[in-house]
Amino acid sequence: MKKNLLLGHPLLASCALAALVALVLAGVVWSGLLESAELEGYDLLVYRRGYPALPANLVIVDFDEASVAALACYPIPRNSVDDVLETVEAGKPRYVGFDVWLTERRCGDPDNGRLALDLSRSHNVILTDSFPAQDRADDAIPVELRDHALEVAFGDVPVDADGKIRRMFVGHKNQTAFEASFAAAVASYYTGESLRSCGPRALCLGKNQIPLNGPRRDTFLIGYWAATPSNEISAINVLRPGFDPSIFNGKIVLVGQSNSKSGDLYTTPEFRFHELGKGRALLSGVEIQAAAIETLLSGPTIRVLDRVPQWSLNLLLIWLVTALLVTVRPTFSIPAVLAGIFGGYLLAQTMFSEHQLWVRFVTLEAGMLLATPVGVGYRFLEERRLKRFAEAERHEVMSLFERYVSPDVAAEIWRRRDEIVLAGQERMATVLFSDIRNFTALTTGKNSSEVLAWLNNYLNAMSEIVDANRGFLNKFIGDGIMVIFGIPLSEGIEQDACRAARTAAQMIQRVEELNAKRRPEWPELKIGIGIHTGRLTAGNVGARNRLEYSVIGETVNLASRLESLTKEFKTNIVLSPITQQFVRSQFETVELGESSVRGFDGEMPFYTLQSKISA
Repeated sequence: MKKNLLLGHPLLASCALAALVALVLAGVVWSGLLESAELEGYDLLVYRRGYPALPANLVIVDFDEASVAALACYPIPRNSVDDVLETVEAGKPRYVGFDVWLTERRCGDPDNGRLALDLSRSHNVILTDSFPAQDRADDAIPVELRDHALEVAFGDVPVDADGKIRRMFVGHKNQTAFEASFAAAVASYYTGESLRSCGPRALCLGKNQIPLNGPRRDTFLIGYWAATPSNEISAINVLRPGFDPSIFNGKIVLVGQSNSKSGDLYTTPEFRFHELGKGRALLSGVEIQAAAIETLLSGPTIRVLDRVPQWSLNLLLIWLVTALLVTVRPTFSIPAVLAGIFGGYLLAQTMFSEHQLWVRFVTLEAGMLLATPVGVGYRFLEERRLKRFAEAERHEVMSLFERYVSPDVAAEIWRRRDEIVLAGQERMATVLFSDIRNFTALTTGKNSSEVLAWLNNYLNAMSEIVDANRGFLNKFIGDGIMVIFGIPLSEGIEQDACRAARTAAQMIQRVEELNAKRRPEWPELKIGIGIHTGRLTAGNVGARNRLEYSVIGETVNLASRLESLTKEFKTNIVLSPITQQFVRSQFETVELGESSVRGFDGEMPFYTLQSKISA
């Protein structure tokens, strides 16, 4: 019997459910609810990647807490800034970047003349200003400094939605020109090349490609993160007599400040999962600029997986999780889904660490987590539906068979129900017909209740034998019995025929036992049995509101005729030649002779069993 699977297309169902989950996920992403979690996920990828080696071409001179304490003055005195610059320049650096605001009013010497003179002599100093410089005239660097510096670039940094720094500006395009950021200006001068467009969303500096991302497509993700992005020297050490400036030879030297009074401290991916050395939990602006410069010079530059492949991956994993939950038992599917969620992170970490590609794995995980209750819920509802269907199907099958077969056979019919076609199916089977000899003469003049008791006693005994041999007692026809072997389930054509022969022999033996124990008022029983093997059609027979499972065809008719021939051959059992061919390997048979059969052309030989078979 084929199962009616109204919703029995799990892959199609999982596709529909996956599309629904993807729509919900898209709404969650669009609302921004996952943005902070996604940024935390990025920080985890940075942390788990590990620290890169310190760049050999970068040195930071830091006005740290020790320097401010030694100078006992803040803002840092102009003469101290100039002393640091003179010492650094004595080491013959390639370029010097000043990430110290020179617009502030300072204690000590307010004169910019000495610093301007040093800038004009060295002509390799890049200063920082606010963003954009031309729109901040009130905070602009004094003209005498701006005119003598190699470059003045803005040093502002973009801040993500959670207040942390992960990216850097490449520049700002105003109405007249492109103004490079501080990091981009330093990197360009050092390489001797300008940033150039090398794709719809990328710039190149030398051989290094810098993917642009962010809301305005004017920033890049800083790929070089470390607890200390470069070698750092305290400014107070540089100012001490006897300091050897040769450490700066041929390098980029960044001058900045990490002291708490500067307000130039920021949270970054390094802050999320561990604190930095020296008791600090923040990176200074100059350290972030150093990380950005090293990213532009050497990498790693981080690409963000584009929206189409990201959502294709989201949808694929959502569908896989949904299909797994829909088609596989929760005992196995739930652990597999958990493994898949962890695998999504491992995929993202591998792509980030090995290929510098940021796969937004939090969105992946959220999609798989959303798909889990959807898949489990669908499976629960589907199993409930299938259970109701199975119960109805079992009721239908059992109502047809449980009255005609033994309980164990009925259970086997249910287990093998897919083999049964109730609508009608041609099969090879063996049919046994049995009838009481001279039933009318035996019961004439007898009390009907006595006849019924006598008949039921006989039929019950025959039914027990049929059940014991796993036959299908299809119907009682007055005093007659029709039993089928091989319908609805077959054990093989030969075995079905042998079970029919064994049943016939045991029926004859049981009749003799009944006669020996019968009541005085009950007549002596004699029965005839005809057995034939052949093709027949099995299925539901009857009206719309009243059906029974039965068989029809010439095989049934011939079996019935063979039962009548028992009188002609004066024997209890008549086998057709086909049945005799199947049973002769297990039973001794005797040929009875040939005879014609009403309704069939010509004569054919018939057989009987040589001896009785014990129960």
